[in-house]
Amino acid sequence: MLLTLWMQRFSDNGVVFSGDGGLKALLAQQIAQQLAAFDFPLDMALRLPAADWLQGLWDQGLYPFKPPYVYAIGSQRFITFPFTFPLVSAPFYALFGDRGLYLIPLLSLWSVWLRFWQIGRRAHWDLIALCMGLISLIFASPLSLYGGMYWEHTLAVALAFWGVSELLFFGQSPKEKSEESSKYHSSLYRYLSSGVLIGSAVWFRPEFLCLVAAVGLLAVTGWLLPQLKLIKLTKWAIAPAFAPAFKIEQAAMLIGAMACTVGIFFALNYAIYSHPLGIHAIQIVEESNPETQFAQAKAGYGQMLSTLGRYFPVVVWVAIATLITPELKKSNRKTSKKFRLARLNRTSTDSANQQNYSVTRFALALSFLVAFTVPLIVPPGAGGKQWGPRFYLILVPLLSVVMAEQLKAGVFHAWARRLALAGAGIVLLMGLQINTIDGAFRSFQQGQSISLPASYTPIAPALEALQQQPIPWIAISHEFVAQQLWSALPEKTFFLAETIAEVKQLATALIAQNEAEFLYVCYPHRDCFVPDTPEANLKLLDGIHALRFVPLGKSGKYPLYKVEIY
Repeated sequence: MLLTLWMQRFSDNGVVFSGDGGLKALLAQQIAQQLAAFDFPLDMALRLPAADWLQGLWDQGLYPFKPPYVYAIGSQRFITFPFTFPLVSAPFYALFGDRGLYLIPLLSLWSVWLRFWQIGRRAHWDLIALCMGLISLIFASPLSLYGGMYWEHTLAVALAFWGVSELLFFGQSPKEKSEESSKYHSSLYRYLSSGVLIGSAVWFRPEFLCLVAAVGLLAVTGWLLPQLKLIKLTKWAIAPAFAPAFKIEQAAMLIGAMACTVGIFFALNYAIYSHPLGIHAIQIVEESNPETQFAQAKAGYGQMLSTLGRYFPVVVWVAIATLITPELKKSNRKTSKKFRLARLNRTSTDSANQQNYSVTRFALALSFLVAFTVPLIVPPGAGGKQWGPRFYLILVPLLSVVMAEQLKAGVFHAWARRLALAGAGIVLLMGLQINTIDGAFRSFQQGQSISLPASYTPIAPALEALQQQPIPWIAISHEFVAQQLWSALPEKTFFLAETIAEVKQLATALIAQNEAEFLYVCYPHRDCFVPDTPEANLKLLDGIHALRFVPLGKSGKYPLYKVEIY
């Protein structure tokens, strides 16, 4: 907890980790104002406060945001991200300001840790297995760093993990064998609550539709195959091993709860955006086609899977342990003679261990299905600026559970367990180095993965410099500047002016308002030619006024200029 509290320092002064978070923060601030004014029903469109002449400039092409981040639908503009996270964040922003935006990500992360500890107690993990699992979850994975970002990933992971764990671990325990207890624990309540929790994750992250589909598929498989008596056929033997048995009412309750929860979200999307999938549908469905999406998914597989192995090396250990563990591949306790000499696991028929193998199989099957399907529906680019593979974060608690299950006493022979613990220790040290040390304490960047210090350091000085500037008008060379900075500068007004013609258009409008200067901010990762415009081309169309770019130096990573109209 101290680590995650310390990571909050990288949100000082309104710094957000990504431009995505900046747009969501703008909407959360707007909703908070509506809540404070009791202005109902709440408006989910992005309505930046501006006078009529400013709105006119924006409508003429100087609006600071463009697709695929902000879309115009009729006379309204919407951010491409679901409205839900800004909505649930808004009350905390109204109460605590910028710090309030980080309460939900942080508390959600802590709830994942708490649930993992509860699972360990419920599953009777020994101290070593529980500690190794917690180290994997907290220090050796990218998940903890998202507790220090204004992003909805930890909330979605918490909802989904609580739902899946309710399904797997919180039914009837071996000690609860009385008739009354059996009736109580075999009730359908946990399937209902599990389905609602898993479905609720979709409200915040669209890739969790893949988790919903995977859980539904395994539930149907777990009910259908025993009914058709295909379990005895060799070619189907693997299916029941990875799909625990479901009764028809259990599968129906689980799938129905997920479908209804997701359906309500789709209905709200349709009411707000006139499309059940929200603005995300424009980016994925209407602006793409199956061939393009599959081509992007093919590239995404390589990027996301390699990033998963690099930032969560536990997945490599789990894969190896699974391949050498016959119980994870067989639907019964019998193992053919050719495997007996090489087998590393005990052959105890203890019922509790067999139940734990079923849990492990289900978690592995779920992880595989999610890893396979997520690249098919996410936008291209494998996630942009992030830390580790953010679309795969649900795999972190699932595979940490698998690790703890396989490391618990009684699963391996003593000598094999020592080897397994040594291998686990190696991958945990690797994960701790890349995530905790590099991610939280060092200025580190590798591809799209950027550590919290590396993200914060170039942005904070720019915000401080702009907050000290009395000039309220800021022209920018790229929309990413406004995404990153505007939520921390609510008293400023931004204009997207990528060309000298657009800068002159802004200057002409400011002259009409008796303004004589404005600021210009260059985005450092794109060409910024406007300040280098020859003096002869800086005269305005009225033939009277001209522009002068006065360098203010580089604040953080952003070159700043004061533009004088004379």
